[in-house]
Amino acid sequence: MDSILQTPFCNASLLAGLLFLFMGHMIRRFPPRSMKAWYGYRTFSSTINQDTWDEGNRYAAYISRWLGWILVPFGLLMGWIFSRQSDLLLYLTITPVIVGALLLTGITEWHLLQLFDEDGAPRKKNGGNEKPAV
Repeated sequence: MDSILQTPFCNASLLAGLLFLFMGHMIRRFPPRSMKAWYGYRTFSSTINQDTWDEGNRYAAYISRWLGWILVPFGLLMGWIFSRQSDLLLYLTITPVIVGALLLTGITEWHLLQLFDEDGAPRKKNGGNEKPAV
């Protein structure tokens, strides 16, 4: 009898998807209070000030859960399609994980840039009589 580690259900998408779901849930449920916490979404943009830190972690937790809900079913599907572990299974399941990690960072950084300027101050909404920034 094969061990669970040798079955195609032990694949990168399924395991990383569960990790993304867990991280997203834990950061949402227990957000890191300060930038000195040992966990959290930590990039240059998110560590400018407390507001960027809080928003970066809130949004990264949301995206992480979203990606987890995509990776887990994909990993299960790959486990049902393949009868055994192979190089092709590895490549097909690790590629979405890498893309997902890049998306998590890219989308969260884009979100922070939409809300905050380079100094971490909130961006002003362009109201009716204000001139647009050049």
